[in-house]
Amino acid sequence: MKSFFRLLIPAALCCLIFACSPAHVGIVSESEMSKLTVKTDMSFDDGKIELLGYFVEPIKPRHGEPFKLTTYWRFKEQIPEGYELFFHFESENGEERFTKNQKFLDGAVKELALGKIIMNKTEIDKIPQSFDTDEMYIRGGFFKDKDRLAPDAKSNDGKNRMNIGHLKITKPNIKRKSMDVFVIAGNSRDQTKIDGVLRESYWQNASRDDKFWVSDGSALSKAETAVMTVMDHNYLYVAFDVKDTDIHAELKENDAPIYDHDDVVEIFIDPTGTADPYYEIQVSAAGVKFDSRFNGRRKNRTDSWDSGIKYAVNLNGTLNDPSDEDMGWSAEIAIPWKSLVQTPPKDGDTWKVFFHRINRYSNKKSTSEDFTSWTPAYSGDLHNIKFMGNLVFVYEEIL
Repeated sequence: MKSFFRLLIPAALCCLIFACSPAHVGIVSESEMSKLTVKTDMSFDDGKIELLGYFVEPIKPRHGEPFKLTTYWRFKEQIPEGYELFFHFESENGEERFTKNQKFLDGAVKELALGKIIMNKTEIDKIPQSFDTDEMYIRGGFFKDKDRLAPDAKSNDGKNRMNIGHLKITKPNIKRKSMDVFVIAGNSRDQTKIDGVLRESYWQNASRDDKFWVSDGSALSKAETAVMTVMDHNYLYVAFDVKDTDIHAELKENDAPIYDHDDVVEIFIDPTGTADPYYEIQVSAAGVKFDSRFNGRRKNRTDSWDSGIKYAVNLNGTLNDPSDEDMGWSAEIAIPWKSLVQTPPKDGDTWKVFFHRINRYSNKKSTSEDFTSWTPAYSGDLHNIKFMGNLVFVYEEIL
């Protein structure tokens, strides 16, 4: 027994002398660091926190799929109270970005082992389909509210973020549709009547697309929607034909927020491709319009702008009566060129455009699947105008 205590006491003294810290999750030796590790020599907070390296699994992450970021750290002092990890995954210029915040070791350890190599794993749900680049830059650090620990000067990006590294990822598969806009032949123009019925022969011959997407780009929409376009020397004509078993629209005043309440179809149109300006035109199933002008994405919204559209809707069902089953409704919209540009587009000109549909119900809330787009906006925000499709003006006549 005396021999046992003779062995125990020196071991205890050793721990006191060298201030050895208790083992905890994440501690590894240098030899246990993955062979995939990209070694780094970076630090925060005047060298109190060191980033020793990182690696990503899979080696080449794929859009729409999860990936894992593993980082190796060494601490001379504890992380300041309340600070958490943040990572920004970006394109080189920072215009594309998604983020991940995380408590170090997911908060599993209150007191970190100082001087040890500690491995932290960060799980990212997926690279968004809208992440429009094939090279991903990792920037990050520690934050608390609006404050960030400062990285060393050589790795600081100027925003108190550490330039950790970059890697190749898969090429994005961004869907950007195009639609040709043909000219109504002279001998067919006399039949033009804006009544929402779409009986004119040129609608049968116009460009038509009935493949709408859930607006976030996650899947093709199950809701049946078709959009068509034609033009003459005075107007751009857009028609929508939608299937809807519960036609719902309650607001009655023009420029009311129909987008928040009613079944609507929407046109976002950008003649210059700069979004300065771009125009929003909506029509509800009740025949109410909303129109506005913007200078940049959601900037300087001007509801006083009047599109001057001629429009009509036609219902194949009853409005605001959930007791029966409706068939759907259609909308016919004539947009004067003079409301958008000084002169009509020339043959071959291309404008940027979104066509959206929002589906509402009398007795339940809409879900993300009720916000649909001709070409995906890759967002719950239908004003994600960088993903607009193309309208191509073709000076060929159709009857």
